[in-house]
Amino acid sequence: MTHDPRLRLDFREVVGAFATGVTVVTTRFGDTHAGMTLNSFTSVSLDPLLVLVSLAHGTRTLEIVRRSEKYAVNVLHRRQRDVALAFAKPGAPFPPGHTIVDPAGYLAVMHALAILRCQVVGVHVAGDHDLVVGEVVDFEGSGGEPLIFHRGAFGGLDEDALVPSGRVIGIAGSGW
Repeated sequence: MTHDPRLRLDFREVVGAFATGVTVVTTRFGDTHAGMTLNSFTSVSLDPLLVLVSLAHGTRTLEIVRRSEKYAVNVLHRRQRDVALAFAKPGAPFPPGHTIVDPAGYLAVMHALAILRCQVVGVHVAGDHDLVVGEVVDFEGSGGEPLIFHRGAFGGLDEDALVPSGRVIGIAGSGW
């Protein structure tokens, strides 16, 4: 069912009332790197550890995720608005200087607030997107303020909502 453009704009405005964190999903296959900014990310299960990202049909990121069968979800820090914007331009060349290939072979955004390294376990068509379910094989995180997206604008949280600085969560090799 195709909706007229005005209805789609109204829908985006209404769902924009829901404040979300900002992520960049990154992936690589050989020397080909891909990534995109998105806020359609959610945890799905604790046993096993599963997350889901929603990737638009026709995107390079979806194509490379399908080929590599892995991706990283990089939760951006409030100071990474420039990273979010760099990865938000459809069809633009892969933005240099924001990522590294980590020791596990995943493409990761440097200085991200959290990184979840995922192996694809399922892809489900949902309208003009694919829902990509990944099993989290490793993760890390640190305290700090996340980048928030609400009603078309970036922002942050009030200080009383922050994880204390210095708290470190799930560093690789910690035995979980």
